[in-house]
Amino acid sequence: MNGGDLKRHRSLRWVVAYGFFGAPRAGASIAFAMAALSITDNAAGGATALAAMTAAQLAGAIPVARLGRGSNSIAYFKILIVIRTMALFCGAAACGMGAPYSIFIAAAVASGLVQGAAFGHLRDAANYLVAPTQMTRVLAWGFFATELAFLVMPILAAALGTVSASLAIGAIAVLGALPAFILPSAPTADVKVEDAEKRKAISPDVLIWLACACASSAAISAIEVGAVSIAMGFGLQAGYGAVFTGTLCAASLIGAIVNSFLNRTFSRHQVAGMLAAILIGIALVLQNSFGLSIVGCALVGLFAPSLGIHYSLQINRLVRPEMRAETFSVLKISTSVGTILASSMLGWTSVSLTLTAAIWLLLFALGMISVQDLIVGRRLSTARTQRVPD
Repeated sequence: MNGGDLKRHRSLRWVVAYGFFGAPRAGASIAFAMAALSITDNAAGGATALAAMTAAQLAGAIPVARLGRGSNSIAYFKILIVIRTMALFCGAAACGMGAPYSIFIAAAVASGLVQGAAFGHLRDAANYLVAPTQMTRVLAWGFFATELAFLVMPILAAALGTVSASLAIGAIAVLGALPAFILPSAPTADVKVEDAEKRKAISPDVLIWLACACASSAAISAIEVGAVSIAMGFGLQAGYGAVFTGTLCAASLIGAIVNSFLNRTFSRHQVAGMLAAILIGIALVLQNSFGLSIVGCALVGLFAPSLGIHYSLQINRLVRPEMRAETFSVLKISTSVGTILASSMLGWTSVSLTLTAAIWLLLFALGMISVQDLIVGRRLSTARTQRVPD
């Protein structure tokens, strides 16, 4: 196998690992509800376990990722996957043996504690397995694989959960463990740790992209979580909420495929245009028209992969190698915070107010990009002026 074939083979394995990595999180909502029903006779308890896992992910992402700083990213990722898998198996065992529900929640917390850091190191592993010229294409296929996981895993978990909740949790644990076997080794995944002062700071440029990721995630989650409320707002049954989420997911898959064929990076103006397109999509969902709402969902979904890929590439470019895994974990936190903000607002207020808040967040993101462009333009202008001879 020559060098080019080896890189393509490794890239494919990274994409498959990336897709299976999301299996536990994708199936957790259904599997945990089944577990809560079998232990406490109340399916609503699954939300408690899911919230505990999410909180643990947010709390553990940075410190756990930092523990692996300077180590081989792929080897450290595999260790974290083993921990997550063992925690999920403990949860399945607790469910099967009828243990106190607190034991099950503790297992969910343990699995979530390493999940954010594992994501950071998995994304960092792409730097050692994927050719730089193919990075955009591979990230697009990774996004596609993740979307497929989030479509398939709830169905699989529900089907297995009718037989046994322990079986459903065990299945998502096994599928989530596959990346540890699929991901190839890469000796060059070790990075040199530089001076402590240099590696601590996250630049303002990185913070801007993290904020944009949070705003984008909040906008997308407002539709995903609020789909049932949107459907009921049109006088439809709750099940019709799947029409809105289905449109969003289908458009996202199309957007990922388009990105894989384009295999190109985007300028700041193009990124601003895509953020504006998502903003318009959210505004269309707010209109009292079923057709316009569908168009709005499609518009949001179509540009979501492009923006997600761009944020990832920009962080990869701006951050020092020894800080990449940790910063990618922060990126995961940013998107999770966006989802939490949207979910919380839907619980406290209404879907229309949540969508309106998402519009303001997107406007804020657009404003930051515009200000950054202005600052960069002034710096370039000053630099050119200084280079002009007297």
